[in-house]
Amino acid sequence: MNRFDEKVYRVTKRRDGPSLQEQKSQLLRLKQDLEQFKSRQAGAAVVGSLQARIRELEASVTRAEAARVTDRESRRPRGDDEDVESGDMPMADGTMRATSSRFPPRGRPGRTL
Repeated sequence: MNRFDEKVYRVTKRRDGPSLQEQKSQLLRLKQDLEQFKSRQAGAAVVGSLQARIRELEASVTRAEAARVTDRESRRPRGDDEDVESGDMPMADGTMRATSSRFPPRGRPGRTL
């Protein structure tokens, strides 16, 4: 594989596979390649294998997006009286959490007022 191919068809080092964004960009690249092969009237074997790979990648992207949506839904609290306009996340008892306890005052570390 030459250097150009290494830049275009990147291989990820992640063990759980490529991320959703990487899969989408690879899918876009494969679709562009398919259009080029079709315009050059490439052999049926090349076009067929590329179409099969595109179908596999589309299925993988669909599964990853569905998993992301279900994961996001499972993390969302189930309160009916949420304040949707403000975007703040209420605590379990319905009160709002103060941010002052989570973030220290600004300034240099070790400096006292």
